[in-house]
Amino acid sequence: MLAQYIFDQIIKTPSDKKLKLKILKFLRAYILKNNEPLINYQFFQFKLSIFFSHDFPFNLKDVPEYSQNLGKIALILSRKYPELHIIDVGANVGDSAAIIKRKIDAPILCIEGNPRFLDLLEKNTKQFNSVSIEKCFVGDEELTVTPVNSLGTAYLEKSENGIAVKPISSILNKHQQFAKTKLLKIDTDGFDNKIIRGSRQFLIESKSSVFFEYDPYYLAMQNEKGTDIYDFLVGLNYTKFIIFDNLGDHLITLDNTQKEQFEQLHHYFDRRSSRYMDIWALHKDDNDITYSNS
Repeated sequence: MLAQYIFDQIIKTPSDKKLKLKILKFLRAYILKNNEPLINYQFFQFKLSIFFSHDFPFNLKDVPEYSQNLGKIALILSRKYPELHIIDVGANVGDSAAIIKRKIDAPILCIEGNPRFLDLLEKNTKQFNSVSIEKCFVGDEELTVTPVNSLGTAYLEKSENGIAVKPISSILNKHQQFAKTKLLKIDTDGFDNKIIRGSRQFLIESKSSVFFEYDPYYLAMQNEKGTDIYDFLVGLNYTKFIIFDNLGDHLITLDNTQKEQFEQLHHYFDRRSSRYMDIWALHKDDNDITYSNS
């Protein structure tokens, strides 16, 4: 298996072996031009099957804290909420679930509508305790859609025989044990703000914290202004916004009076196509919670 060999070599090769890494990455790119093989990735104690194009292992190799803030957030919340349940919207192949499970063994509801990821999501999460899977997209109304790829992003087109889109409230009617979750994670390439707005009633009732991707580039692709989500969450009594860059580094913590600073961050990342923010929004009832890198 050439792809597996190249993957293993990239992961094992020290960063100072630049020529070797350059050759290996060239071979990876060449293979990906023609097909999309699956490879096995040892993520700490878990073995994940992922696509060869998945950048997560390579980013984590170069930046050891990459995406690990999600697991730390789950751990922090579990100290206040010992019965913590987690909802993962945009679960992909289960890598986010693995990040969480590395830190705490909390129940997770993985929601994923893209059929490309579902087989791997089911396979990878079999090794975890207490994982439920809902095969749908999340929106503000019930309908069926077909994913359409265009100009480097995707949108959902209504269709009679497509994939289900369900409001979070409808999904939770089936998974009622997650109705009082305190961590809603969303990573959906620009649909994040729409999903948050569509979850308004759920957020009012649960007062769940929300950990979501904020990428001005992808938000613009969905005709989103972006910064409106700050006002929306403040209107629901969210008072603390812990902001990270896309490498997982904590940048700043803002409160519900600092929209100007939030807009400045938006404009900063709007000019950097490969950079974005992850935001952890906390309800006023959780204003006592702080983030620590430890």
